[in-house]
Amino acid sequence: MTYSPKFAVLALSLYLASGWQTAQAFSLPSTPASQAATKLMQIQLKSQQGDPEAQFLLGLMNLSGRHMEKDVKTGLHWVEQAALQGHLKAQQTLADLSFEGKLFPRDLALAERWYLALSQAGDPWAHFRLGFIYSSGGNGVNRDCGKAVTQFSAVGDAVALGNVAWILATCPEAQFRDGSRAVELSLKLLQDNQDDPANLDNLAAAYAEVGDFSLAVQTQEKAIDALKQQPEPASHDEFQRRLQHYQNKQAYREVISLEDTLKQQ
Repeated sequence: MTYSPKFAVLALSLYLASGWQTAQAFSLPSTPASQAATKLMQIQLKSQQGDPEAQFLLGLMNLSGRHMEKDVKTGLHWVEQAALQGHLKAQQTLADLSFEGKLFPRDLALAERWYLALSQAGDPWAHFRLGFIYSSGGNGVNRDCGKAVTQFSAVGDAVALGNVAWILATCPEAQFRDGSRAVELSLKLLQDNQDDPANLDNLAAAYAEVGDFSLAVQTQEKAIDALKQQPEPASHDEFQRRLQHYQNKQAYREVISLEDTLKQQ
């Protein structure tokens, strides 16, 4: 006779509840394997009873293949059940997995859904990731530089505000650009470090946006020099390409790449 997993777990639960004292008299010393199996069955039972923490744990075990065969579909099901009950870690797990696209294909619409839920609880990471989602768009989400600026501004740290300055200077949609504000913000961010290559890069793009290409060229050249002085100098090819734009009296336009974003996080 075969039993479904649900029936097996229920049977074990009833057995433990009703026959524990009798079983104790004939029990053998437990082993680590038997203890792990018992804990797994308890987690499965609690998950079926609607316990969000158990659902989250069961989902992680299925996703990772720990203590059971790896099953991404089942793992996502249980993590989602916990997320629907407001389990914050489950919501972040779904959002991060959907954003990063490593365990399954990227789904920005799903990531947006759960990051929005987390952002309502004031989670800075959720606001930060939403900023990238809206500034890049794709995978079910329309690019919206205005929303991106709002989300990055909600984070409010230097990195996020640097992203705000960049979007205000380079967004392809003219209605979202504000070169003067980008210049002001970039100059403010440079007060703590006049040789920060990222903020100098932002400032050069902002100068180009307001039409001051002489200052844009000077600032971009300074950004390239600053980049070379970093402990682990990054490639300055992109900085050099932007310099050529400014030398040709052209402002720079860019849609942020999520792939580049993930490399930096």
